[in-house]
Amino acid sequence: MDRGEREIVDRLEARAGQIAGEIADAMLAEVQLFGAERDTAVRAEILALTRQHLDGFVAATRTGSGPPPELLAAVRGRAALRARQMVPLAAQLHSLLIAQRVILAAISAEAGDDAGSRGAALGLTARTFDYSVTVITTLADAYIEVVQGELAELDTARRALVDALLSGADARPELARRAVGLGFDVENQQVVALVAVDDRRGCEPYPVPPRWAIPAIARAAGRTQRTAFVVARGNELIALLDRAGPSGYLDVLQRASADIRQAHGAALRAGVGGPFAGLPGFAGAYHQARRALRHTSAERPVVEGPGDLLLFDELTAARQDAAELIPAATRAALSDPALRGALDAFVAADLHIATAAKALFLHPNSLRYRLGRIARCTGRDPRRVTDLLELIAATRVLDHDHHGTASS
Repeated sequence: MDRGEREIVDRLEARAGQIAGEIADAMLAEVQLFGAERDTAVRAEILALTRQHLDGFVAATRTGSGPPPELLAAVRGRAALRARQMVPLAAQLHSLLIAQRVILAAISAEAGDDAGSRGAALGLTARTFDYSVTVITTLADAYIEVVQGELAELDTARRALVDALLSGADARPELARRAVGLGFDVENQQVVALVAVDDRRGCEPYPVPPRWAIPAIARAAGRTQRTAFVVARGNELIALLDRAGPSGYLDVLQRASADIRQAHGAALRAGVGGPFAGLPGFAGAYHQARRALRHTSAERPVVEGPGDLLLFDELTAARQDAAELIPAATRAALSDPALRGALDAFVAADLHIATAAKALFLHPNSLRYRLGRIARCTGRDPRRVTDLLELIAATRVLDHDHHGTASS
């Protein structure tokens, strides 16, 4: 440190109390978390911490080293405490940046207009940034370490609760208290949503729910990961969502889907169980959601059970090995885009040839020819009701076998 820098640091040290007060007042005015606090004890606490950091900066500048070890230890301890108190990390980082801004302004004021002093001020400015980076990194690392540890513990506890409820555990008072502490609302009506995330690039579901989907759903519900009951369990992602209100499940799933699509280029699908209240209703709602998820698709991303489910759809999706019952000739015919399109249009038009042909931009005779080819290839004539039902069932089973097995 040269003479010019030393003189500026000496003047900063002489004004340390005043500068610390300016930093504390700026924090109270600008950081929303502190702005609601008007207690003199709060200001005194902030002032003491600010003075500690300012003294640490002066000492580090004089020695040419980084922040003192005892200061970094205090930073780690306080960051861990704030993490457990759920004080946002952004508020703490904002406070440190305010302190840096005020110190830089003080350095500039002490330097004045003299060219030599201005050069010294530039050198101290660089030291200020180095000092702040070390403190901010220490704070963020300690905070994140605590948060990640607590979230891992919450995930484990939530999975254990789900396992207990699905195994038929009695809803004893101690289990209810445990559930409330994990974010399970035992009083108000809610729904179970089983969520799948599809990779848009491959149009296939992730075999294991991506970790970033959990905070996306929590944010969409207006909650944090600590307070939202969203947990990965095997290849499932289970979310407990409000039935209605501003955080109703449909709005939450829509917001989460938009967030995931924008941030990760992925798509969200969800099966939703019927509304319930209390621990005993969870298992039934879960199984309804699991059944509903089997029937989701890109065109139908949210399916609610049992209201949105049809018996025919469920029967064609109920057995994992049902595709083995489809003859090879039928499988080949239904894999032909022209023949499959003809069958789908015919069914969508309620078996009306002219309407289906118009939808396909075909002459009615061309559509009749394709339906005849299906009959010749499969032995099932789509113009006969019983054969048509067999063909429709085959298309549903094949679609489920291709798209739905990872979600079942």
